[in-house]
Amino acid sequence: MAVIGNKPEGRHAALNVRLIGETEERRSEVKNVISAIDDPPLEISEGVPEVESQANGDGASEPPDVVMVIFNGNEEASLTFLQAQADSTPRPAVFAILGERSPGLMRRVLRAGADELLFMPLVQEDVIRALLKISEARRRAERHQGGIIFSVTSLVGGVGATSLAANLGLALHKNMDKRVALVDLALQSGGLSVFLSLEPDRTILPLARLEKKLDSIQLESALTKHDSGVYLLAAPKRIEDAEIVSDVLIGSILDLMRHLFDFVIVDCGTHVDENSVAAWERSADVLYVLDQSIGATRCAWRFIDLFGKLGIRDAELRFILNRFDTHHPITEKQIAHTLARPIYARIPREDKTLERVLLSGEGLWKVAPNGPLARAVDELARRLSGPEAPVQQEAGLIARLFSAVATRG
Repeated sequence: MAVIGNKPEGRHAALNVRLIGETEERRSEVKNVISAIDDPPLEISEGVPEVESQANGDGASEPPDVVMVIFNGNEEASLTFLQAQADSTPRPAVFAILGERSPGLMRRVLRAGADELLFMPLVQEDVIRALLKISEARRRAERHQGGIIFSVTSLVGGVGATSLAANLGLALHKNMDKRVALVDLALQSGGLSVFLSLEPDRTILPLARLEKKLDSIQLESALTKHDSGVYLLAAPKRIEDAEIVSDVLIGSILDLMRHLFDFVIVDCGTHVDENSVAAWERSADVLYVLDQSIGATRCAWRFIDLFGKLGIRDAELRFILNRFDTHHPITEKQIAHTLARPIYARIPREDKTLERVLLSGEGLWKVAPNGPLARAVDELARRLSGPEAPVQQEAGLIARLFSAVATRG
């Protein structure tokens, strides 16, 4: 059924659909069909071509996402209105609903700017297919607004995924002056807190226990600020509390963090579950970390298969060869050949440097700022940020939180 008002919990905002037709009878016929559509959710309104044309440009109402023009009677008036909609800014998706399959009329409608052709009697499956295309396109556009999310993951422990996630976040903040947040989705191990030498009192757990919709102020209260200026959303302190965290919560957190930070780095750990999939779905890049071992390469190959089956189209899967040793018998070329995928970046093996970082509690750029490891992470950060990395105006975190509350309200 059609959705009026606020968007349902856990779903995307409703598409605003405007039905335009000369007769109430034909509009009702169309409305009866589309009102029964549950996915995507819809908000439906109606109008008459002549009245709508006179009202255009008065700024009285928010422009619709989809305009459905029903051809039944005065074809010229409907064509004129359809073309005006196709030429308008912002431009809605324009559907033409025809009562006959006349090649001449179909040609004129398409030339006037119609995006979709539908025919009476209306078939609900055809309408759903057309509306889902619009809904998914809008979802992808919304996903690319604001900050950029990177997920770091691996199916094998001990390859350095957590240290890479932390160092990547530190590099983006320190060397590029970006606002960065780290999210620890290795909920049972909480490795990011250990690597950053933090014992945070604030964790993700209170957010999982909220009885109302997550907002920016609640999110801010769960973040811990590292000495570097990077923020951390830490894993729960107790292993059993990891079960409380849901994929719906992770989706809400990441959608909100995108409005507050230039970059969000998610350490997904080695356990594939609905939480990690929710992160991958919102990521610009999924960075799969492996080393020069047969086991790691085999697991990476298995991950390619899984990632393909999940159908995640918006995220680029990139392979990071960590702890790289030029003298290792398993070469980068052999790994790339096995995976049939290129290696996006190589991070050199610097065990002693990482050990000093962990023991001293100081960052990589204090321990060995000019070492091979720091240079490689810097280069990876530059490549991922790209030439069009989002630039945010300087403002305090609290100011940005209140701004986000206002925008989402």
